[in-house]
Amino acid sequence: MRSIKKTTPARKSTKKGFKTKEPYLFKTIDKTEVHILGTAHISKQSVEEVEKMIHDIKPDVICVELCESRMKSVEDPDYLKKLDIFKVFKERKMWLLLSSLILSSFQKKMGNQDIKPGDEMRKAITLGRSLRKPVIAVDREIQTTLKRSWGNVGFFSKMYLFSALLASLLVKEDVTDEKIEEMKSDDILKDLFSQIPKKYESVKNVIIDERDVYLAEKIRLSTLDPKVKKVVAVVGAGHLAGIERNIENQNELAPLDEVPKRKFWDSFSLVLYPTFFAGLIGYTTYSQGGEAGMDLLSKLIYIKGGLAALGAIIALAHPISIILAFITAPIGTFLPIFKAGWVSALSESYLRKPLVEDFEQIANDSETFTGFWKNRVLHIFLVFFLPQIGSTIGTFLVAGKGLKNLF
Repeated sequence: MRSIKKTTPARKSTKKGFKTKEPYLFKTIDKTEVHILGTAHISKQSVEEVEKMIHDIKPDVICVELCESRMKSVEDPDYLKKLDIFKVFKERKMWLLLSSLILSSFQKKMGNQDIKPGDEMRKAITLGRSLRKPVIAVDREIQTTLKRSWGNVGFFSKMYLFSALLASLLVKEDVTDEKIEEMKSDDILKDLFSQIPKKYESVKNVIIDERDVYLAEKIRLSTLDPKVKKVVAVVGAGHLAGIERNIENQNELAPLDEVPKRKFWDSFSLVLYPTFFAGLIGYTTYSQGGEAGMDLLSKLIYIKGGLAALGAIIALAHPISIILAFITAPIGTFLPIFKAGWVSALSESYLRKPLVEDFEQIANDSETFTGFWKNRVLHIFLVFFLPQIGSTIGTFLVAGKGLKNLF
């Protein structure tokens, strides 16, 4: 077991001679120096301090607060050109893509023309590659984080959190230098989550606390090679306190990489709805005759299918996508794996593939109401949500009519 010498974190300077204006943490793990710089992801000064730190310290290893998939996208300038949105919807990863787009769009709005979100990470990676030093992605995969946070809340909580995220797309805020400096406060993330209801504490634990443990352990693991004498880690400033608490302990990462299994209710609902409507139509036929049963079935087709198609029409979907929404909605009542929104969005992503500029303009287009129809990426999500909402409303209307006729 390697020994860890605890030192007092310094914001401005350290005994090792490195001086910085950024939040900063220094640790000695055995004989390895670990320098952890806290940054704001849209700060020009953070980019400059990353460059200065790497040049001054000359580390053997550079750690960045990115997961493997995000590091690939940061390094590859043609990442968006290669993104197959049809494949994203086909593999039902649209929630993960949407969450990522909302986050990157929000960060881009907070930035400016000179600094792109994550430029300090890009700088660390670029310098590491040029110096031929290992660059390690020490964050947990974003898909795992999103799935773990999503799996810890119920349906209505999902809707609340999603609406809050979506609302952030509609907000445009001029960020001053003073506000960027506030983002480098160790407690700013905790302040943010302290404003949401206590019942969402599990989300905060997944997004902040678990990742603090993950980052600390991955940074610690980077020091185990005897040849490594100096490590530089670049992380968001809000993680510094959590990393300091956890870096002295050996933590198991496997439990933090586990994706929540499907809950009982999620599995049960796949059987409940088809059984309910089949039973409702069957009992209506038995008690009121075949004509009444057929009438209820036709209502299911025309009301549910019609409202799903109406949602697609409002979204200005392709005619084929509108037809598919109409057909899929009633079928999905008995085969829940088919969703009107999912099928119509899959069709739209195939028929109207987004262009590179659509991805690049998400932040700007999301600031206007018409932008959601103009931008092909945002438009596909409209085609996903509106038919699904129409189909859901239709489900309740038909169920209400059927029960009313019986009683």
